[in-house]
Amino acid sequence: MNEAKVTIPTIIDINCMIGYWPNQKLRFHDTAGLLAAMESYRISQCVAYHSYAHINLCQGNDLIRQIAAKSSEKIKACYVLRSNLDSAELPDAPGLMKQLREQKPVAIKLFPNMHRYLADEFYCSELFDVLNELKLPVMFDCDQKPSYDRLPALAKNYPEIPFILLRQNLNESRYTLPLLKKTKNIFFDTSIMIDTGLIDEIVNKYGSERLLFGSAMPFYVPSGGLTMIFYARIKDSDKQNILSSNWLGLERGIAWK
Repeated sequence: MNEAKVTIPTIIDINCMIGYWPNQKLRFHDTAGLLAAMESYRISQCVAYHSYAHINLCQGNDLIRQIAAKSSEKIKACYVLRSNLDSAELPDAPGLMKQLREQKPVAIKLFPNMHRYLADEFYCSELFDVLNELKLPVMFDCDQKPSYDRLPALAKNYPEIPFILLRQNLNESRYTLPLLKKTKNIFFDTSIMIDTGLIDEIVNKYGSERLLFGSAMPFYVPSGGLTMIFYARIKDSDKQNILSSNWLGLERGIAWK
């Protein structure tokens, strides 16, 4: 009897980190550890930033750029930026635009609460203007995202930025569903979207095109988030959208020229 052929979907993990973290023993801290974990979970590619960017933006971003360049496309660089352009930390808007177009990170991660600024159109207007022109995805961890009352205006004022909310958690569906219904450029990581049947409901009502997968390695492991996608009562094509196709579409949409 011939064995049935099992097709493994392409998996892209949009939320990884390399480097150390204060007072916490991580599952890994270097490139080899990340690649080994990806191999274990059959993750084809990941988007990662370097934790050293919290200490020194330029050096941390340069570290992840070098790592990505040597990874044979397995690791894509995510840069950490802050609001204060034209400062000792960052160039002015034209300089940042030039730098990003030359170095081509595939995403930007912002930590407004940790880095002490507000991610809104007043404090971040110059930064968001640059990212809006580039159509560059902007990610927020769950404890770093702008408040839910500010998100609709942010999405409206910067319609070309795909804003990605990572680790959208339990009991947040009353925010998630209206944002999906009433905005066009807010995306959600499903990794801990554990409200019963929420992924199924989102896909049935609004489609799968604004859902993504991120593990938050090395703080967490991918297994739980992957299981929720694999067992969701949605079409295989929708599962593939969440696991990789939606991210690839965002990456192709970046306006480097």
